[in-house]
Amino acid sequence: MGLVRKQAPQQPEEVAPERPPAETLLRRLDDPDTDLRREAALGLEGIAEAVPALLARVHVEDDPRVLESILITLAAHDTDEVAGSLAVHLASDEAALRTAVAAALATMPRSVPDLLPALLAAPDHDVRVMTAMILADLPHPDAHVWLLRMVQDDPHPNVVTGAIDALLPSATADDIPLLEHAVQRFPDDPFLRFTVQAALPRLAGTA
Repeated sequence: MGLVRKQAPQQPEEVAPERPPAETLLRRLDDPDTDLRREAALGLEGIAEAVPALLARVHVEDDPRVLESILITLAAHDTDEVAGSLAVHLASDEAALRTAVAAALATMPRSVPDLLPALLAAPDHDVRVMTAMILADLPHPDAHVWLLRMVQDDPHPNVVTGAIDALLPSATADDIPLLEHAVQRFPDDPFLRFTVQAALPRLAGTA
């Protein structure tokens, strides 16, 4: 009599845990436990009523992982309200907050373009530098054009250098005259000059 292979017992299907009520998650945004705050922020995904509380939490959240989760949830809404409220933080004195907000705004192609005229004209040149960072990753067909305008027109060398850094991954030989003109505009800025000169050989090969 041959051996009979025993069938392995079937494992019960895992059931996804039920999401707590929105009211519970909103309360957990202020919990001292960072893991609970992070889970709450992610759990509020898609709940429009949670947007005001999440926006308020951006002002006070001091844990980078929780802040990232809050911004992920907010950015998924991609509304004018969210984009406008987050853009205020581009002028923050906290570098980590500025950078995290810029990364979130770069994932919001529906609402961010309407903000760009004001951001590109912001009197604070640091805000304009952060705007270049946004445009570097913004999935919008005009992002390249906006960066070209920054390189051509912005009066501050740090902004122009930031725009060049953001532009280079998509730049071609056609952009070489504009980059060389930027060096001529700011002849005393060694970092801008180095950035352009280091890129020219590669760009020349794209002709």
